Amino acid sequence: MEELDVKYKRHIFVCLNKKEEGECCSAKGSEEILLKLRKYVNENGLMHTYNVSKSLCLGHCLNGPTIAIYPDGKILRKVSLNDVDKIIEEYLQ
Repeated sequence: MEELDVKYKRHIFVCLNKKEEGECCSAKGSEEILLKLRKYVNENGLMHTYNVSKSLCLGHCLNGPTIAIYPDGKILRKVSLNDVDKIIEEYLQ
């Protein structure tokens, strides 16, 4: 095992869970949200300050797409691609 110290200001998890039946974040456009957030972080050289990761179910399927933000302890639900600029402004500046 190797342990690394990382000092991210924030770690953002975007649910990409897929279900065969029922509602899920992936079917509601969460991958596009993830890609737009990652693009911003990468294009602005912020990859050592902010980490944007895909995740599986965050437990809010009916209200997805869902994003979890740490260390803030926030859950954002019903996120759309149109919300990404506000998320960038609020959490990635």
